[in-house]
Amino acid sequence: MDCPGCGGVDLMKRGSKAGHQRYRCRACGRYSTDSQPRFSAKTKAMAIEMYMNS
Repeated sequence: MDCPGCGGVDLMKRGSKAGHQRYRCRACGRYSTDSQPRFSAKTKAMAIEMYMNS
């Protein structure tokens, strides 16, 4: 698992959130979880396009 902020691989476990393991990056201090994203990038792009074009 890589840090979504800086791409670092030096993560440490820091509890849990909503049933998923929570990690903290030692390089940048950002927190992240091991859960999968709710929506794919394609779905997000389509939603933004629909919003912009009414």
